[in-house]
Amino acid sequence: MKRLPRVFMLAIIFSTTAACTVVEDTVLAEEMAQFARGVMSLSDVVSQQFELAEEINTLGFTENLLFQLDLGGNPGTDLKPLFSTRDIAARENLLSALEGYAAGLAALGSGNSPEAIYAKMSGTAQGLKTLTSDSFSLSHSLSFLQSDQLVDDLGLFDQFFLLPERDRRLAPILDKGGKSLKKAALLLYFDIGATADQSGKCNFTVPANDLEADMSSLKLCRGGLRSIIATAVAFDVTVWKDRLSYRNSTGAGGAADRREAVTRLVGMQKLGQTIDKLLAETQSAMIAMVAAHKTMEAAFGHDQTRSSLSAPLMASSRTLLFVDQATALSEKLQTVKSAIVELSANTSAVSAVQVVPQRTPRDDEKQQEMDK
Repeated sequence: MKRLPRVFMLAIIFSTTAACTVVEDTVLAEEMAQFARGVMSLSDVVSQQFELAEEINTLGFTENLLFQLDLGGNPGTDLKPLFSTRDIAARENLLSALEGYAAGLAALGSGNSPEAIYAKMSGTAQGLKTLTSDSFSLSHSLSFLQSDQLVDDLGLFDQFFLLPERDRRLAPILDKGGKSLKKAALLLYFDIGATADQSGKCNFTVPANDLEADMSSLKLCRGGLRSIIATAVAFDVTVWKDRLSYRNSTGAGGAADRREAVTRLVGMQKLGQTIDKLLAETQSAMIAMVAAHKTMEAAFGHDQTRSSLSAPLMASSRTLLFVDQATALSEKLQTVKSAIVELSANTSAVSAVQVVPQRTPRDDEKQQEMDK
């Protein structure tokens, strides 16, 4: 499922500053535009993190295949992806809904018509209706009923995309949209998961997570994207440990080759740690996104009554925090992608050293027969 073109979405957001705003306080209108920018950045980061997982899976598969062939084996050559097309489509639909909602808020807040956005969201609206909880990695931290509850509640997004052009009341939109936004954030938060249990009960029963509670208090059990990537990294590391062990036992390659292999091994372990930190910070950004939206809800209510200036200022600070986090994630993601490219290049160089399989007595007998 393809999401809306990012250029189109950003054009909607950047045009808000020149429009006549529906919100009396232009500061709040700008907050909605900034919030939308943050959502776009965060959505893009999450989408690319699933691509990173596949790249690491491919890297580990390739290195293991090369090693097994060098040893004279006959390994399988079919690469199996970590996620199915259906799995990725479910997440893309969810991210598209978040982007469309945020862009719609920016348009409505500035006085622009959201009609163009709604027209392009019909496919996403249909996609949301087909979502099922088994497309996401949730069972490690949520019960079956809780998982279904999150997916079912996303129908509120569908109502927003079908909003009549005449209905531009932001207060009820923010209220209903905030509920769907939190549900979407929870889905992604649990989908990313954790590499280690945060609750002692995770090994025995599903923790009683309260979906209405503050997101920072939620318990995560081992599983989800963080665990999947950690497993892929561990597999790659094991391949290089085996390669080094074999070189040490057979004397294949020299000291320089060994040093390069060790550098490659350590580099992958460091990359795994960096990616896990990136994923954890992505979850923190989701918490910040929900908090920023809540302050916008409160600020808009105050703006309508003009009874307080503190709420708009709070919204501004929370939104700024969220946007800063999302921007930092984008920068760190590029660093990780560059590191993967470098490791892939080093793999070709280090693997080029010929590994000579150990001969067995049976091999010698075969050679003698051939010589005769």
